[in-house]
Amino acid sequence: MTERRHTGPLQVQKPLYPEGRSICHTVILHPPGGMAEGDTVKINVTQEPDSKTVLTSPAAAKWYKSNGNFASQDVRICLGERARLDWLPPENILFEKAHANFRFRLELDPGASAIGWESFVFGRRAMGETWDTGALRIDSQFINEKGLFWAEKTNITAASGLRTAAQGLAAFPVAGMVWATGQNCTETLAETLALSLPFSATLRAGVTCPNSGVLVVRAVAQKIEPLRELMIRCWTFLRPAVHGRRSNPLRLWSV
Repeated sequence: MTERRHTGPLQVQKPLYPEGRSICHTVILHPPGGMAEGDTVKINVTQEPDSKTVLTSPAAAKWYKSNGNFASQDVRICLGERARLDWLPPENILFEKAHANFRFRLELDPGASAIGWESFVFGRRAMGETWDTGALRIDSQFINEKGLFWAEKTNITAASGLRTAAQGLAAFPVAGMVWATGQNCTETLAETLALSLPFSATLRAGVTCPNSGVLVVRAVAQKIEPLRELMIRCWTFLRPAVHGRRSNPLRLWSV
């Protein structure tokens, strides 16, 4: 790491190198532990050519109830040529009446690759919440030297039919997505991964390759723990193919 800079409570902890000096593991810390209405967290990351980084956080992000105003997380990551990124944040817990807005922009120079994920728990399940009021917005964009090559927008309200529709969340209270982008993200890789994905009453997942160079796994679950384990398994499978690197479990996952 060449520079650390922050304003407000968002901080970057001391970089770690459990895989050797060539791969920087960086933990982004948000001491308040949650997002209240009107809050905005901005994360800007620049990786130089040939750099390799694992970015994560130590605990789930909590999104508190609001009176209708959104809290926002805005992430922009720029990867230099042949850079490698693993974006592996813990789950987001949406409290009753939470309004969450996610923006994610990934810019890749030639030869760069990235793997990442996001997951959401709708309501504090241990408290009996079912997230009957609230909204979730997600705006993701992947850009390379030719321009925008993958984009997706999601707008789900607590009362939306997508919460229960078979083509939506199918009444599951937990949802997540694993994505990967790079020259090795192909239909063949997706088909191989598909053979190991579950489809049961408690955990379901499917994989698509929407265009050359992008692979997306979508999953729903009754509890966060099985979903988290599934996402880790997907990352373990994808990392050697996408980055050409072994998949070493993060220390935070064993805490």
